[in-house]
Amino acid sequence: MNQSVAIDQFRQFPSEDFAEDDPVRPAVSKIIDYLISAKPEHVCHLSFGMIQKVAGLEDSEEDHRTLYRTISYITGERTHLLELVFEYVMDDYAYILDEEEEADYRGTGSFSDPRTGEEVPDSAEHIHIYFKASRVVLQK
Repeated sequence: MNQSVAIDQFRQFPSEDFAEDDPVRPAVSKIIDYLISAKPEHVCHLSFGMIQKVAGLEDSEEDHRTLYRTISYITGERTHLLELVFEYVMDDYAYILDEEEEADYRGTGSFSDPRTGEEVPDSAEHIHIYFKASRVVLQK
């Protein structure tokens, strides 16, 4: 399937999956527009705040709920427009967790420094989450 066909399908999914007045629908549309129009280098490291801004959501409790629902949807199996990335950052060292390390961290909350093999005592302070565009988006 080529990218334009896939994107057209993704544009239809929110109307099939959410009520007409659900704020996730326009948020997803704005994110899709951004992802397909942006240069690939601009969609490889997206923060929650960046996605919130692109989706046109404010810094309110209601919009935060919409943001989390939107992110769950666009990273989910149905659309998979964005991929979640876990990155360990310590001083000037950055390391992307692989699938096994990510699953272990999610399950246990602990992480071992890949340079030393020693457990990082405050790993939650050093594991950062961001998003990157999936292959379907990058196949422009």
